[in-house]
Amino acid sequence: MKQSEETIFVVDDDQGILDSFDAVFGDDYPLVLLDSGVKALKILAEENPKLLFLDIKMPGINGLEILQRMREANSPTQVVIVTALPQDKYEEIARRYGVYRYLKKPFDLDEVESIAKTILLH
Repeated sequence: MKQSEETIFVVDDDQGILDSFDAVFGDDYPLVLLDSGVKALKILAEENPKLLFLDIKMPGINGLEILQRMREANSPTQVVIVTALPQDKYEEIARRYGVYRYLKKPFDLDEVESIAKTILLH
Protein backbone atom coordinates (compact mmCIF):
# COMPACT_ATOMS: atom_id res chain seq x y z
CA MET A 1 0.00 0.00 0.00
CA LYS A 2 2.01 2.98 -1.25
CA GLN A 3 0.83 6.32 0.10
CA SER A 4 1.28 9.82 -1.22
CA GLU A 5 3.60 12.29 0.51
CA GLU A 6 0.57 14.02 1.98
CA THR A 7 -1.07 10.96 3.51
CA ILE A 8 -1.86 11.42 7.19
CA PHE A 9 -1.91 8.36 9.42
CA VAL A 10 -4.03 8.36 12.58
CA VAL A 11 -3.88 5.56 15.16
CA ASP A 12 -6.48 5.69 17.92
CA ASP A 13 -8.84 3.08 19.35
CA ASP A 14 -11.58 5.71 19.84
CA GLN A 15 -13.84 5.85 16.79
CA GLY A 16 -14.92 9.37 17.74
CA ILE A 17 -11.33 10.59 17.47
CA LEU A 18 -10.90 8.88 14.10
CA ASP A 19 -14.14 10.51 12.94
CA SER A 20 -12.84 13.92 14.09
CA PHE A 21 -9.67 13.52 12.05
CA ASP A 22 -11.73 12.41 9.06
CA ALA A 23 -13.93 15.50 9.41
CA VAL A 24 -10.89 17.81 9.58
CA PHE A 25 -8.70 16.22 6.90
CA GLY A 26 -10.85 13.88 4.83
CA ASP A 27 -11.61 16.38 2.08
CA ASP A 28 -8.07 17.78 1.81
CA TYR A 29 -5.63 14.93 2.50
CA PRO A 30 -5.50 11.19 1.99
CA LEU A 31 -6.02 9.48 5.36
CA VAL A 32 -5.16 6.12 6.82
CA LEU A 33 -7.26 5.63 9.96
CA LEU A 34 -6.26 2.71 12.17
CA ASP A 35 -8.04 1.61 15.34
CA SER A 36 -5.35 -0.59 16.90
CA GLY A 37 -1.65 -0.72 17.57
CA VAL A 38 -1.41 -4.17 15.99
CA LYS A 39 -2.81 -2.90 12.68
CA ALA A 40 -0.57 0.15 12.87
CA LEU A 41 2.61 -1.87 13.34
CA LYS A 42 1.80 -4.07 10.35
CA ILE A 43 1.35 -1.06 8.06
CA LEU A 44 4.17 1.00 9.55
CA ALA A 45 6.57 -1.89 8.94
CA GLU A 46 6.00 -1.21 5.23
CA GLU A 47 5.28 2.53 5.21
CA ASN A 48 7.04 5.65 6.44
CA PRO A 49 4.34 8.30 6.42
CA LYS A 50 5.42 11.89 6.77
CA LEU A 51 2.90 12.46 9.59
CA LEU A 52 1.35 10.19 12.22
CA PHE A 53 -1.11 11.21 14.92
CA LEU A 54 -0.80 8.56 17.63
CA ASP A 55 -2.78 7.77 20.78
CA ILE A 56 -0.89 6.28 23.72
CA LYS A 57 -3.51 4.27 25.60
CA MET A 58 -4.78 1.45 23.41
CA PRO A 59 -5.40 -2.23 24.12
CA GLY A 60 -2.69 -4.62 23.03
CA ILE A 61 0.18 -2.57 21.64
CA ASN A 62 0.13 0.97 22.98
CA GLY A 63 1.34 4.13 21.29
CA LEU A 64 4.63 4.32 23.16
CA GLU A 65 5.49 0.80 22.00
CA ILE A 66 4.69 1.78 18.42
CA LEU A 67 6.80 4.91 18.75
CA GLN A 68 9.71 2.94 20.22
CA ARG A 69 9.62 0.38 17.39
CA MET A 70 9.43 3.13 14.77
CA ARG A 71 12.49 4.86 16.21
CA GLU A 72 14.41 1.59 16.49
CA ALA A 73 13.71 1.14 12.76
CA ASN A 74 14.96 4.72 12.13
CA SER A 75 11.59 5.86 10.84
CA PRO A 76 11.67 9.52 9.72
CA THR A 77 7.94 9.94 10.42
CA GLN A 78 6.91 13.03 12.36
CA VAL A 79 4.78 11.78 15.25
CA VAL A 80 2.22 13.83 17.13
CA ILE A 81 0.98 12.19 20.31
CA VAL A 82 -2.72 12.78 20.97
CA THR A 83 -3.72 11.40 24.37
CA ALA A 84 -5.97 11.79 27.36
CA LEU A 85 -3.22 10.57 29.68
CA PRO A 86 -2.21 13.48 31.89
CA GLN A 87 0.93 11.98 33.38
CA ASP A 88 4.08 13.95 32.67
CA LYS A 89 6.10 10.72 32.55
CA TYR A 90 4.41 9.72 29.29
CA GLU A 91 5.20 13.07 27.76
CA GLU A 92 8.81 12.76 28.88
CA ILE A 93 9.11 9.29 27.32
CA ALA A 94 7.48 10.47 24.09
CA ARG A 95 9.85 13.43 23.86
CA ARG A 96 12.85 11.12 24.31
CA TYR A 97 11.63 9.33 21.19
CA GLY A 98 11.57 12.61 19.30
CA VAL A 99 7.87 13.36 18.95
CA TYR A 100 7.01 16.52 17.08
CA ARG A 101 4.24 17.52 19.50
CA TYR A 102 2.39 16.11 22.50
CA LEU A 103 -1.29 17.10 22.55
CA LYS A 104 -3.71 16.32 25.34
CA LYS A 105 -7.32 15.41 24.60
CA PRO A 106 -9.59 17.17 24.07
CA PHE A 107 -7.42 18.83 21.45
CA ASP A 108 -7.99 21.93 19.35
CA LEU A 109 -8.87 20.94 15.78
CA ASP A 110 -7.38 24.17 14.41
CA GLU A 111 -4.08 23.34 16.13
CA VAL A 112 -4.11 19.83 14.66
CA GLU A 113 -4.76 21.25 11.20
CA SER A 114 -1.95 23.79 11.61
CA ILE A 115 0.50 21.08 12.69
CA ALA A 116 -0.41 18.97 9.64
CA LYS A 117 0.05 21.86 7.23
CA THR A 118 3.43 22.73 8.76
CA ILE A 119 4.75 19.16 8.54
CA LEU A 120 3.33 18.31 5.11
CA LEU A 121 4.57 21.51 3.49
CA HIS A 122 8.19 20.91 4.56
